[in-house]
Amino acid sequence: MTRDGRAAREKWDRIYRVRVAGETPGPARVLAEHADCLPRSGTALDLACGLGGNALFLARRGLETMAYDISPVALERLAESARAEGLAVAVEARDVVARPPAADGFDVVVVSRFLDRDLVPALMAALRPGGVLFYQTYTVGSPTGPSNPAYLLRPGELRLLFGELEPLAYREEGDQARLVARRR
Repeated sequence: MTRDGRAAREKWDRIYRVRVAGETPGPARVLAEHADCLPRSGTALDLACGLGGNALFLARRGLETMAYDISPVALERLAESARAEGLAVAVEARDVVARPPAADGFDVVVVSRFLDRDLVPALMAALRPGGVLFYQTYTVGSPTGPSNPAYLLRPGELRLLFGELEPLAYREEGDQARLVARRR
């Protein structure tokens, strides 16, 4: 793991240690609002999953679900939540920037509240043909998102970043952009 990766892991471990025990987030709005775009079966990835609200939602829908995050603390909490519901969610502590997902590995990829522009080609490649991407993150001017502008989208940028995919839904509202797109 890179020095930056270690620093990120330590930061997020600290954050997740102080979160309320038993707190389980719901799915990202982009996923909840466009669940009809999910396949009936297949493999799904919740990338930079945090406490795994998206992963739990995907597993409840019958998808074989993987969850990657840099924080082992968050993944332990997610695994506990999955066990409590009797859901199978495979978790992996992973620096997704240093080790992106494998090509053609998933029918669904979900990313929420995370942005690394260099990872975009790998995310598109991780989708199998016909696979669907659900992406939601903060835009410039967000009062609740990251303070570093490198992690904020400019107007219209999310659609442009994933321009090789067929857009199924796109919306910029408030301080977030949401995209649902399919690999051709």
